[in-house]
Amino acid sequence: MLGYSGVALSYESSDPVVIHGGAYGALRDAAPAAVVHELTSSSPYRAEVAQDPRAFIEQLSFYRMRMVSSSLLYLLYKCGVNVVRAASAVSALSYVLLALVGLSWMMRHLDPMCAVLVSSFIFLSSSFTHAASLPTPDGLAALIVVAAGYAFLEAGSQRLSFVLLTVAVLVRHETAILGLMFSAWSLLFRRAERLRARLACFAASSSAILGAYVLVSRLNGAYGWRTLFYHTFIDPLVHPASALVSVGLDDYFRAVATGLVPSVLTSSVIPYVLLPAIAFVLHVRRGGGLALDEPWVMFPCVLLLNVMVRTLLFPALFERFFLAHYLIFAVLAARTLGLGLRDVYGLDTGPRVDTRDRAMIQPASAGASASSGASGMTS
Repeated sequence: MLGYSGVALSYESSDPVVIHGGAYGALRDAAPAAVVHELTSSSPYRAEVAQDPRAFIEQLSFYRMRMVSSSLLYLLYKCGVNVVRAASAVSALSYVLLALVGLSWMMRHLDPMCAVLVSSFIFLSSSFTHAASLPTPDGLAALIVVAAGYAFLEAGSQRLSFVLLTVAVLVRHETAILGLMFSAWSLLFRRAERLRARLACFAASSSAILGAYVLVSRLNGAYGWRTLFYHTFIDPLVHPASALVSVGLDDYFRAVATGLVPSVLTSSVIPYVLLPAIAFVLHVRRGGGLALDEPWVMFPCVLLLNVMVRTLLFPALFERFFLAHYLIFAVLAARTLGLGLRDVYGLDTGPRVDTRDRAMIQPASAGASASSGASGMTS
């Protein structure tokens, strides 16, 4: 809250005293006394940053990389909104928009009542409501990644998907990992396209994503991985700009054992990761294949790989990082279950889908009768 507020205030002043006073003054105006005490006196680190403007300014490089979020914050602030309340407003609005997009997507594959029930279960779960209560850009980043997934899976626009993933890097720079994975996967496995076209797509998409990452990391004076790791897992740094930090393998494995493993066991990541696994198993049991160039196989696999790589690079499972992954996994499960019930039992579970979608999941042993039945389906 204070970090993002300080970044927004730094857009119109470079004076540490002005930025520090504005951020903490807005906090005292907007937050209850208990929250103010928590953020200013609950630890030696927070107390020193609350008292030293230069220490506070050094903290801002941890937050400057989220350019889109801090820009929205600044716009609301210039419209007269308390800068601390503005941070919460951006997060809450992102949550509402994400919920509406999720519901709309679910209704493509389930009947309206089922879509409402499933979406309510997802968005009222602690993973999503907790993220909505935090003044961070995670909800906004999730909204853009979900839009990228929708563009690729439903609209069939790989180009738009890459554009959205590039924008997502400006919201949360770690999204670059997902974008580069998606770009590499498209190069390696979309063999229906010519190699020259795949190489051109890979060069353009990876250059755009890396360019966005360089922009937010270099121009904003971001700290390196060691500084961020030390600050998060070992000891908060009051003056990170001048600190000499050292991180060894023992520090990394200690963070995995004390942070990552317990958080994985107590979070929702395992149930959500099981959803695409169950969907793929049901698909194969009905005679379908798992072609790695098929969009509904390709994109969830990239998301699964991204979850693993992201948690290994930063060994703590903050579920707010994976809201988009959770939602797309749930949509995949709903789609697979809906198509399966139509094909096997003839149940009408929701909006009809294109015959090409049925062909992807049609059992090979269904014979001519199933094929003729599928030909009667309309989009």
